Amino acid sequence: MMNEPYYPFIRWSTEHCVALAITLLATAVLLLIARRLSEKARFITCRGIALIVAAQFISEYVWRTCTDTYGSWQYNLPLHFCSFMSIFAFIALWWRWRPACTLVYFGVLVGSIQGLITPAMANGYPSMAFYVFFTAHGLLLLVALAIPVLIGWRARGYDDVKALLMMDAYLVLIIPINLYLNTNYGYTRAIPIEGTLLDYLGSAPWYYLWAQLPVLAVFRLLMLPVHDKSED
Repeated sequence: MMNEPYYPFIRWSTEHCVALAITLLATAVLLLIARRLSEKARFITCRGIALIVAAQFISEYVWRTCTDTYGSWQYNLPLHFCSFMSIFAFIALWWRWRPACTLVYFGVLVGSIQGLITPAMANGYPSMAFYVFFTAHGLLLLVALAIPVLIGWRARGYDDVKALLMMDAYLVLIIPINLYLNTNYGYTRAIPIEGTLLDYLGSAPWYYLWAQLPVLAVFRLLMLPVHDKSED
């Protein structure tokens, strides 16, 4: 396996802030340009982004098999929450399947955004792990916003509750897998990194139980700018 020097990640360092700024700026510019396109061009653009997401996802896990950055194979399976978000992001943009659109919009804007703010990565700048992390999470942010902006998806009824239940289903399914593999996918066995909202909600995995109402409240706020006005 390939080895690379260890670079400690420092939260809110210049490198972290620059990566965040580039991610936000690139997302805003791409969406502003794409929304001015014709409907057919937006359709093609969404499928192009979907292919980029798929290529990034596949290349990341090929890279993981060729490096010891994240340790043994148990820790390099596509079982992270953001890995599932990448799969559903592809489905949402390619087939525009409504449940996938709902899950990605809410799941990324609450779950994956937290990852950008408080990254839990094995190696910092200028390692490959750093670039892989911000590329993957930046693409997820782009897809989450492209769903309402380019596809025209709108939240209806209890879409926020449905998204929360789908995220809960992931946690329920990943807990026995973590116990069997002695892993921590979804952070159901231990807190990911100091300085997250989970710090204030008790121990794992119970902090997810106490987070249900606060997360649902945030989901409800996220519905406001994308609410389907035909329901009014």
